Amino acid sequence: MPPQLPESRFTFGEGIEYALKKIAFPENTRKTFNEDAQMLENAFINEISSYDEMFRAAFQGLSLGGSYLDGIKIDLPDEFDMHVKIQLPCTLVPVTVPKRPGFMFLRASTGDSPCVKHFDNEGHFISRLAVQNWFRSSITAVMPQLQRIRCKDGRVYSLTYTAHGTGVAHTLLATEQRNPRRKIWFDFVPVFEFAPNEWPRDLKRPKNDGRNWFAVPRKYDKPATPDPRSFVPCAPHWERLVLHKKQNLKDSLRLMKALRNANELSGLVSYFLKSIYLHEVEKGTTNWNQAPGRILIRMLINLLHAVRLNNLPFFLAPDHNNLDKLSDKCRREYVRILNKIVKKLIRRRDANYLTKDDLFKIFGVEVDN
Repeated sequence: MPPQLPESRFTFGEGIEYALKKIAFPENTRKTFNEDAQMLENAFINEISSYDEMFRAAFQGLSLGGSYLDGIKIDLPDEFDMHVKIQLPCTLVPVTVPKRPGFMFLRASTGDSPCVKHFDNEGHFISRLAVQNWFRSSITAVMPQLQRIRCKDGRVYSLTYTAHGTGVAHTLLATEQRNPRRKIWFDFVPVFEFAPNEWPRDLKRPKNDGRNWFAVPRKYDKPATPDPRSFVPCAPHWERLVLHKKQNLKDSLRLMKALRNANELSGLVSYFLKSIYLHEVEKGTTNWNQAPGRILIRMLINLLHAVRLNNLPFFLAPDHNNLDKLSDKCRREYVRILNKIVKKLIRRRDANYLTKDDLFKIFGVEVDN
């Protein structure tokens, strides 16, 4: 007869399932946050459209991205990544940038827009800086009108403009006035939408099921002469197809995100973690019907190797290294932390238990008494 586990312990599988339950959020919570978010987004877009005639003509809708779209969100459903689709009065052609893997310029047919600039001897291109300045100016102008947005059940929000598109996103924080602890974050990113057949020919095109992709404004990663034309490809619906119908994969990725949050690994942003899984699915060597805890260990080993070697290819453009921005000091610390966690999880898996202390230190999960 196998020995009984102390009350302070779970079996390995039970501990993993407990952690998954604790980092999930109730369906009724999801519903109210989604309803409020929809009303806040509508108020935001309506105000800018009323103020800015150019935006009203260019706006082609919002498209959800990030963890919510992929079904891998953890904790509160209070962050929304929104792509703001823009169409200008010109034809755009994406062209890759020599010696800058993962980056592209958007060549324009005419210069009939403030967002299109002429570059000597090269022609007209979309200026990333002009696009971001345009958004920044319009958002700033309408903020006074976004201080009392009424939602369901008497909830009233005010919006604060917290990040002004100097990187990629324009971040707005919605705070409920009667309950200031209730907050919803929005990252609005201006994007240009393209059909699958407009994907640059010198980049491998992943499976796409006929879904469109976006060009996102982003400056070069490494210190270099900046170029206002730089964009990167973004294809959230293509990547979603890769993860489709793999629930244990998604659960293990949610665990990895909780582990990241609990262990001061903030430089490993969610897209980096997701990239580890995208590449593994593409290799076709992993059984995704395994238990989430076992998948987690395998994928943590892949992550550890990527960080140790300072090489995590961008899924859409594998010659681009996602880890370019990590400093050597940060990378060495992440290797130390990940190595320690991987070794502990392997020991616990082999001994078939997890303690309350393990769940807290590894996943940030507190066990109810």
